Amino acid sequence: MELNKEYINYLKSSGNGDVSLFLSKSSTPDILYFLENLGYLPKNFDGDLLVPLIKHQNSNIRFWTVKNLGKINSDKYINVLFSLAKNDTDTSVRREAVSSIGRLRNFKAKDNLINLLQDYDPKIVSQAIRGLLIFKNDLKVQLELKKLLEHPNEIIQSVIKKEFFSKIDNDNPTEKGTHTISPEYLKNIVVNGDVLDVLKYVPDESIHLTFTSPPYYNARDYSIYPSYQEYLLFLEKAFKEVHRITKEGRFFILNTSPIIIPRVSRSHSSKRYPIPFDIHPYLIKMGWEFIDDIVWLKPEASVKNRIAGFMQHRKPLAYKPNATTEYLMVYRKQTEKLLDWNMRQYDWEIVQESKVPEGYESSNVWKIDPTLFNQIRRVA
Repeated sequence: MELNKEYINYLKSSGNGDVSLFLSKSSTPDILYFLENLGYLPKNFDGDLLVPLIKHQNSNIRFWTVKNLGKINSDKYINVLFSLAKNDTDTSVRREAVSSIGRLRNFKAKDNLINLLQDYDPKIVSQAIRGLLIFKNDLKVQLELKKLLEHPNEIIQSVIKKEFFSKIDNDNPTEKGTHTISPEYLKNIVVNGDVLDVLKYVPDESIHLTFTSPPYYNARDYSIYPSYQEYLLFLEKAFKEVHRITKEGRFFILNTSPIIIPRVSRSHSSKRYPIPFDIHPYLIKMGWEFIDDIVWLKPEASVKNRIAGFMQHRKPLAYKPNATTEYLMVYRKQTEKLLDWNMRQYDWEIVQESKVPEGYESSNVWKIDPTLFNQIRRVA
């Protein structure tokens, strides 16, 4: 009979004997297909039929065996899964074994999961945390999890901080307050002045979004800085002010790109400064969380031609491609609150009216003519 989902359902309904016979006579590809499509397991399904497969040389078969054992709500497989989580040579199998132990939601697995908190793989530890949070009120579990506040992995630290040291409840909508409101005197206004002077007059946590394209280091006469370090320090001061005035959990978009400073003479080299990458550590340190990198792709005819010399001599060390991209680096003011919390602050009507219409870019590469993009920035 052809092996398909219908036949697999037939095997499951026929009883454990037919399943056992199938597994004993099938090739590796057929066993893998069977495990991948096993789906819901009947109450009388004998998980012992799958246990021998955890020693199979094919890691995909071991993975799907573990996944299916996790569907069987029985503590008899805890030790089997724990052994795989500790000793299997394949990382995905180990992680799935921990996940399967957690899905059992069985208090008998508590000590096994606590043991796995010492694993070198942060994803193993994260899965163990997830399984233990079901027993969050157990004092021993609390003690072991709170120790992870000093874990070297930043994601694990944030999970423990949120679960045990935070006063925020993301699951419950809060009272709608001033989070959606900005001062009226800031709306529809253009201010001509030094950014470091002007921003002093903007109240704390009053802005929802900042979209900025700062001066490019010494690329235009209107922005001359004595050194690249001075330029970065200027940006740091400005973006600290932006952070101060931004509401909790709201956004900051920085449009910038590497810049080329021409060489002084033919006996010297030009220099390219990686502005987006150099400013990023400053932003993280001051309390922004990196969200996305959007690449603005411009028509090649609109940028300076750097490749003309190479096109003539084709010497590989002299290859300098035309720089047709800029970055839109998207950051969010750090918060323990989820995006859902922000959206719940708004009335249903506002949420509906703010939905993005069709025609949006589905990838992080935006192909926009510079003239149109400048119009968008002016509107923003």
